[in-house]
Amino acid sequence: MPKPQDIIKAMVSSLHKEHLKGLGFGKTGTTWIRSLEWPQVINIQLSSFNSAEEAKFTINIGISIPPMRSAWGTPAVEGALKEYDCELRTRIGSLLPNKNDKWWDVTSGSDPEELMHEVSDDISDYALPWLNKLKTWEEVAAEFVRSKMFAKAALAYNFAGDLQAAETNMALAISEANPHALPKLKKLAQIWRMS
Repeated sequence: MPKPQDIIKAMVSSLHKEHLKGLGFGKTGTTWIRSLEWPQVINIQLSSFNSAEEAKFTINIGISIPPMRSAWGTPAVEGALKEYDCELRTRIGSLLPNKNDKWWDVTSGSDPEELMHEVSDDISDYALPWLNKLKTWEEVAAEFVRSKMFAKAALAYNFAGDLQAAETNMALAISEANPHALPKLKKLAQIWRMS
C-alpha cells in the first residue's frame, strides 16, 4: 500500500502537469509561483501531525507586492519566494462559501487522481479568482481593509493616490496598535506623509 505522503507527492505532480503549469505557474517543491509584476503563490502546507498512516494538507495562497515590502522597510526576499513572504495571504478555507478552514485527509486508500481533481477544482473556483481580482492598488487596499490590516491598507491607498483613505486607515491602525508597534507606525506615517 502506498504511504499517504507518496499519494500527496503524486497528487502534487499531477496538479502541476495537468493544471498549474499551463496557467504559467512554476513549481518548487510544493509551492507554485506565477512570475508577474506582483508574483502569485500557491502552496500545499502539510500538517505537522502527519504520520505513516494518515496525512493532512491545506492550501495557502499569496501575492507578493515588492513596492509595499520596500516601503514597509522589509528586506527583499532572497532565494525562492515563499507564501509566508507575501504581503497578501490567505488560506483556501477563507475563500470557500462556508469560510471554514479546509484540510484534506489522505490515507493509503486515497486516490491521487481524485484528490488532484478536488484540489484543482478548489484552486480554479476560489484561489485563482482571488489572485486574479487583486491587480490594482485599490483592490489590494480593499482586501487589507476586509482583513482589518489597516496599516497595510493605508500604504496601498497611498500607492493608489487616495490620500484621504490612506490617512483614515493609518489613523485606524494607530488607534488599534499595541504599544510595541506604535512607534514604527507613527514613523511610517511620517515617511508616507500621512500625519
